[in-house]
Amino acid sequence: MEEYISIGALKKAHGVKGELKFFVQEQYIEDLQQIEVFFLKIKGNPIPYFIEYFRFSNAPIIKFEDIDTKEAASKISSLELFARQKDLLTEEERSDPLSNLQFSYLTGFTMIDDVVGTIGIIDEVVEYPQQEMAVVLYNDREVLIPLNAALIQKEEKNNKQLFVELPEGLLDL
Repeated sequence: MEEYISIGALKKAHGVKGELKFFVQEQYIEDLQQIEVFFLKIKGNPIPYFIEYFRFSNAPIIKFEDIDTKEAASKISSLELFARQKDLLTEEERSDPLSNLQFSYLTGFTMIDDVVGTIGIIDEVVEYPQQEMAVVLYNDREVLIPLNAALIQKEEKNNKQLFVELPEGLLDL
């Protein structure tokens, strides 16, 4: 039987598109990068709500798939947020310094550039001063590619694909 852990709570609806303010307990903040579905207890039963996106501006904002109006968001506001135990980091992952890397979850993703096409599979993510780098085998040699929001266009977690827009000549270094 699935084990559900309370990791936070929804707050009030935000805007008119179905977004909600939310709170996550500090020890689970790292887990947000890998969680794709939260569970809300409705009439005592855990019901899955798939995450469309998070936003972190003044207050953390979450948008669920199929919750598209302020009225729909208001119906689930103030409910407790649950995650499946299997979706949370293990104690070993929490104590592993590599799990502190923001982009470590991209290991194993195929990197695809909008001009070059498929570059290769990300073998590992390493930390350099002020920058995380993807190690990718490209044309039979290892290349380091910076990972940051400016270069990443989109991620497809289901297909394990990372779409990037690399500066011209980066792969020739």
